[in-house]
Order: sequence, then C-alpha cells, then structure tokens
Amino acid sequence: MSFSFLWAAVVPGTFQADGPRTKKAIALTFDDGPGLFTERVLELLDKHKVKATFFMNGDQVRLRPQLAREVAKRGHEVGDHTWSHMNFYAFEKKNGVEKTREKAREEIRKSKIEIEKTCGVKATILRMPNGYQRPWMKAVAKEFGYALVNWTFGEDWLKMPEEKMTAEYLAQVRPGAIFLFHDGGKGREKTLNIVPKLIEKAREKGLAVVTVSGLLD
Repeated sequence: MSFSFLWAAVVPGTFQADGPRTKKAIALTFDDGPGLFTERVLELLDKHKVKATFFMNGDQVRLRPQLAREVAKRGHEVGDHTWSHMNFYAFEKKNGVEKTREKAREEIRKSKIEIEKTCGVKATILRMPNGYQRPWMKAVAKEFGYALVNWTFGEDWLKMPEEKMTAEYLAQVRPGAIFLFHDGGKGREKTLNIVPKLIEKAREKGLAVVTVSGLLD
C-alpha cells in the first residue's frame, strides 16, 4: 500500500508521505510500539548501523516505559502515533467531523505528554493511525508542534507470502521513499526478515538509511 504526495520540509502543520527524490536516502519507520518485537528490531538496526523512526502509541509507552526509553537512548527518532491507535475513519463516520477533531486533540495531547515524560525527547512528527488524513488535521497537528507524516510504501500487516511481500518492498526502493513497518502487535517475523534486505538494497543503490527528519531536513 502506498501514498504519493508532494514533499514538504518538517515544519509544524505540514503533511508529507514522501521525501525529496533528489536526496540519496530512504527512511525506515516502525509503528504501534513499543511492543513485543521492538527489542529485536533495535538489535537488527544496531547490527546494520542504521537509525530509524519509531511512531509510538502513548498507551504502549506507558505499558513498556523502559523499552520506549531504550529506543530514544539508542539514537532513534521518536514520533507520536496517538494514544490508543483508534480508528478515526470509523469514529468520524459515526460521530462527525467536529467530535473527531476533538478526539484527535485528546489522543494526541495524551500521547505527547506520555512520550515526552518517558523518553525525555520532544517529538516533532505525528502519524495518525491507519494513515488518517483530512485537510483540517494539519492545523490540529500544528497546535502540538507536529508535522504530519504518512508513508510511501508499507504492507507488512497484510497476509501474503513473505517472498511476494519482500519483492514488493524492494521494488519501491528509490530516493526519498519512506517505508512503513510495525514493531507493535504480533506476527512481525516477516518484518524482521525484510528489513535487512531493504537496507542492503538501498545501499546497493547508493542510498543512505536515515530517520524521517533526516530525510526531510
């Protein structure tokens, strides 16, 4: 699954799902943690000498504070993924735009406090659950000092053969790409197998592997 949008710098209130194609780099992102696979992802990234961006849910940060701190301690970027990973598309359909806007503020505010208190870092980027995006979300993100970031390509939650999934990820390796993976949830073995191959493919193409902010800077 991919998104295609024009690039903009990491500035509060902006939205992007792609980096500049003139920059010889890609970014790896991991959502929904810290979770059961976060420690293994960290070990993998250390092994390959790569820094990535982790979009954390506030409730998971509260559940696994030591692991959340470890992500930041190892030099990875921490992004906000709201408090509880609720489905905002479904919420909006049932409750309308105004209640959804207020719910988004509530979820972001709560997670921002938890992330900053626990990790000791100030996040500058926000990714909404399920890539939720509406024109007014940029203004909401700006209230919290965030830029909105989605992704160029990601599908590690889908049920498909690992060989096919790997091929589809590798086919998307090009300057400016932002890749979505997950360290939260269960059954992320495919992710652990695909990421090293993606790093190798990027380096074969002369592309650095960096954080989202590093890519969009």
